Amino acid sequence: MKKLSTLLLVAGLAIAGCKKSEPAGAGSASGAASASASASGAASASAQPLEPQLHTKEAPPQDGADFLKVSADNSDPTKPSVDVVFASWKVVAASFDPANLEGGTAEIEVDPASLSTGIPKRDNHLKNPDYLDVTVFPKATVKVANVKKTGDKSYTADATMNLHGIEKTWSLPFEVVTSTADSVQVKFSQPFSRLDFKIGKPEAEDSSKEQVTLHGLLTIKKT
Repeated sequence: MKKLSTLLLVAGLAIAGCKKSEPAGAGSASGAASASASASGAASASAQPLEPQLHTKEAPPQDGADFLKVSADNSDPTKPSVDVVFASWKVVAASFDPANLEGGTAEIEVDPASLSTGIPKRDNHLKNPDYLDVTVFPKATVKVANVKKTGDKSYTADATMNLHGIEKTWSLPFEVVTSTADSVQVKFSQPFSRLDFKIGKPEAEDSSKEQVTLHGLLTIKKT
């Protein structure tokens, strides 16, 4: 037993000696180096300016989610087109049969101040009196009437847009994407001239072309 104890003691000292032979602080130095590398990488990443998210008309809607936006081509063909996305809108009235939309009506209210292009400076510019003047005109409305069926899931309607204090009526084609017992999801695209609503300046003096397009994928529920 004494010999066995002696052997165990020697083995323990040998193992301890091996551990002590590792340079002092090697583990912590390695960790510090790793932490330093991570910190350096983070610093390098944070040093890069963040590119604003630019909505373009080529970007498809994600996961079938509702959206409402106006696509505008730049007057300079070398620059990308821009989507003005409206985050806040609501159905204030809707009367229709989802199984047969003919004769149905709806009214949608939009908050122009909820617009976003991905660049705050440009957003503020679009809200000022030269463009949407959201302080004087805090809402836009679209009234839908005279719905007529033109195909299996396609329709037209008289859509009266009140924007920037001006009212215009379009013959708006749209398509039913999905429907439930009390709602429909519809999609549409409608080109128009922003000058019809006195928004911005003529193309020769503005960064945006006069012709823009309203796009939407909206769920309309009966009220």
